[in-house]
Amino acid sequence: MSRDVVTVLLFLGPLGACAGDNPDNRPQYGRWELVRTLDSVTIDGVAFAPDQLPASFREMEGTVSICGEPTYTDRAWQAEDVRERTKGMCELEIYSNTSTNASLEGSCTLSTADVEYTPLMRGNSTFDETSTRDVIVMEGSLAVEGDPAPHTLKAIAVQEGRRTGDC
Repeated sequence: MSRDVVTVLLFLGPLGACAGDNPDNRPQYGRWELVRTLDSVTIDGVAFAPDQLPASFREMEGTVSICGEPTYTDRAWQAEDVRERTKGMCELEIYSNTSTNASLEGSCTLSTADVEYTPLMRGNSTFDETSTRDVIVMEGSLAVEGDPAPHTLKAIAVQEGRRTGDC
């Protein structure tokens, strides 16, 4: 189950590769360094330290360098990106953006043979020409086979990006 949560968290930080700068989209085309971190994980309100989590939860963390531009202006592109990056487990339901921020809401269904997790997903992004900050919160019901009580799992992931130069 944790690998599916990681897959969903990996969609954090929309970045579209394109042929050149989109003038309607504030972040500029170029080389971007993106740093992803898992901010917190709680189950039934109890916070877990990083060393208490399965290693797969930490797999989404790291730094990548990509040539492109973080894209915040196209709702259809965002919806498709969420669907693709989460392997169809999440759907974007609400998306809005201004010239300096964006927000999204959606829902996910992650099922394995013995676990079902049905979180709501919320995201907020702030950005300018050379920096971005994306925060994704997933919170929902976690049902584990053999455990009669449902649980609430909440995970928060953050991605910060900065433009480091031209491609």
